[in-house]
Amino acid sequence: MPQEDRLKGWRLPGKPPWYLWAAVGLLVLGSIFLSLGHMLEPKSRSQAPRSPDQGEGQNQESELFTFARALETELQTILEQVEGAGKVKVSVSLSSTPLKQYATNTRATRRSTEEKDKSGVSRVTTETNEDGQLVLARTSTVQGEEPVVVRESKPQIQGVIVVAEGGNDPLVRSRLTEAVQTLWGLAPHQVQVLPMRK
Repeated sequence: MPQEDRLKGWRLPGKPPWYLWAAVGLLVLGSIFLSLGHMLEPKSRSQAPRSPDQGEGQNQESELFTFARALETELQTILEQVEGAGKVKVSVSLSSTPLKQYATNTRATRRSTEEKDKSGVSRVTTETNEDGQLVLARTSTVQGEEPVVVRESKPQIQGVIVVAEGGNDPLVRSRLTEAVQTLWGLAPHQVQVLPMRK
């Protein structure tokens, strides 16, 4: 059969029906509106929900910030009592977050199996399984239960800057430096005392 005869039965319609044009138009308009909706959506709503790890990280940062501010207030109160120091501002830099050790209920199981082969040699296989579960205590907060903390280490102090009105006097500067070193057991290079701008 010649190729021309095969193509005679197959023809493109002259004009598609109106409902095909309407369906294509609706699909195009719908995709445009969806794209615009995603582009114009506020950033706060388009962000993915926070994972529990992110929330915990932010909680640790705020806890670290609160701890540093408390240390600064305590140190400022002490250093303003030093003769000649005058008004004092303190900034404390911490190098790590506090580490917490939580209470756990631990259950250990031990199973031994003795096997003998044909030659009479015995072999003992010991299998140990440990299962730990956090100990939770009821609290009055919204969460209801929180893990029980057994031990908490305080964050390490990385450095302290003291700005004092009497910071121009070498004797006052020396006293303030020694006071901070003695109070927190810091090395001399971790404490900087500067004169306050008039």
